[in-house]
Amino acid sequence: MHPTPLNTPKIPKALSLPFLPHTPQPSSQIPYFAIMHLTLTNTIRGLFTFGSAKKPESTDHSYEYIRGPIEERGPCPGLNALANQGYLPRDGKNLTLAKVDSALKTALHFSSPLAASLSNSLKPLLRKDGTFDLVDMRRHNVLEHDRSITRLDYGAPSNPSHDNFSFQPTMFTSFLADAGPGEEPVTIKSLAKTYARRKKESKKEGGKLGLGLWFVNVLQTVSLLNTAGKGGRLERGLLRTFYEEERFEVRILEDETERSLLGLVGKGVVLLWHVVF
Repeated sequence: MHPTPLNTPKIPKALSLPFLPHTPQPSSQIPYFAIMHLTLTNTIRGLFTFGSAKKPESTDHSYEYIRGPIEERGPCPGLNALANQGYLPRDGKNLTLAKVDSALKTALHFSSPLAASLSNSLKPLLRKDGTFDLVDMRRHNVLEHDRSITRLDYGAPSNPSHDNFSFQPTMFTSFLADAGPGEEPVTIKSLAKTYARRKKESKKEGGKLGLGLWFVNVLQTVSLLNTAGKGGRLERGLLRTFYEEERFEVRILEDETERSLLGLVGKGVVLLWHVVF
């Protein structure tokens, strides 16, 4: 007799939204996953490498905030903001991994491993010429995924139009309410509360996350805290600017403190500790 082989689950390597006419449909088996863009393999690799030592400059030195139309934007407010402020092409088109890597280092002072891990996780979106558009990030379960803090789940019954890229004010209000009344800041503890709430809400509407996208979701939940937090806190004014306007405040751009991959992963671990305990 031959032993029956175990059916080990395939870990997806990629994120998503409604598709524009030129956007390819996702396959039934997604080959990649990422966190606003970080893949598990890229994250682990990044922890033991140093990425590119050079910190390239953006090709557009006019960083005035000019919000682009939603037709040219994806579900990630961070990359949308970088385009709105000129660190990425303002029309959100023909982006390359090198342009994303450069923008993350120049605007947000990401370390080389963190910038490389995030930009490399976007490879599933690339066309044959090595470019992608921000709207390509709408593709469900390629990079975009369920349980977003401020976006609807793609397949939720309450979302018949499959709009997984538009900012939802009511969801943002619930996010702030998790931190308490008044103007109390968002912290890792309140983020754990938000994470648990969105998990419950998503499951109720049939949302699903595989192991790979679960990892993405955890890191995505703490990504802004790693980028813009001060003393483990995110002020509400800063959050309103980021989510409602899709803009990074000057104080974030001028803070040259390096944001590290180890710091992001560490915050993810602390988040899970608060969720469990």
